[in-house]
Amino acid sequence: MLQTVQGIFRDNWMWRTKIWQLAKTELQKEVRGAALGWIWFFITPITYVFVFWFAINIGLRAGKVSGETPFIVWLTVGLIPWFFMRSMLTQGSNVYSRYSYLVNRLRFPVPVISSFFAAGHLIIFFMNFLVVFAVMFVMKVPFTIYALQLPLLVILMYLFWVTWSMMTSPLSAISRDFHNLIKAFSLPLFWLSGIIFNISNLPPTAEWILAFNPITFFATSFRASLCDHYWIWDHPKLIWPFFLVFAVMFVLSVRVQFRLGPEVPDVL
Repeated sequence: MLQTVQGIFRDNWMWRTKIWQLAKTELQKEVRGAALGWIWFFITPITYVFVFWFAINIGLRAGKVSGETPFIVWLTVGLIPWFFMRSMLTQGSNVYSRYSYLVNRLRFPVPVISSFFAAGHLIIFFMNFLVVFAVMFVMKVPFTIYALQLPLLVILMYLFWVTWSMMTSPLSAISRDFHNLIKAFSLPLFWLSGIIFNISNLPPTAEWILAFNPITFFATSFRASLCDHYWIWDHPKLIWPFFLVFAVMFVLSVRVQFRLGPEVPDVL
């Protein structure tokens, strides 16, 4: 298994330039044939933010958050990272089937597929995050020193979901039922993540349980940087559950790659 770990890191390092080239190719596929092209990357998040803001703040009159941050800013900061995580949660868990022509190429390192797929959607995330900056500017919400955490959070988010993709893609390639199960659980994970409600308002036990949802960690951490203004490492009840899940998932992804990786080309 140690050789598997070394191989994953070696392949990603050796193919680092090619990863970004393939990521840009993935982006071009996303907009190919669309008259509005790249504008669609902004239309989707803006539509979702408006619908959730209207339903919660206007319809249910429940748009109350702690602190002085306007609800529309708080909602946008938590919702925008979800679009990247949703893509990785569903599509990212099936990339080996999606790119079967690469899996079956003798010299192509299979783990790199997860990396360039995530890199392509990370570029989309950067574009979507411009919506956050625009909303903060309109609502006159200033940046603070805690925004310096954002690069660290982006790196963590990328690494976590690449690991997730490497763990689940071989399983999805071998069993379509596994991929269908992931898609079935994606919506509950969203609603139980704290993206549209403040988990600090929950009972301590419920807040502790939700802390094991990685989506909760990223939504809360981005808000810590731009809305709630605190360093995430000052809140161990948020940090340790996430890193425990990350560590377990990394071990499982290596084991899956070691045991099932060689079998994937035969079933695709």
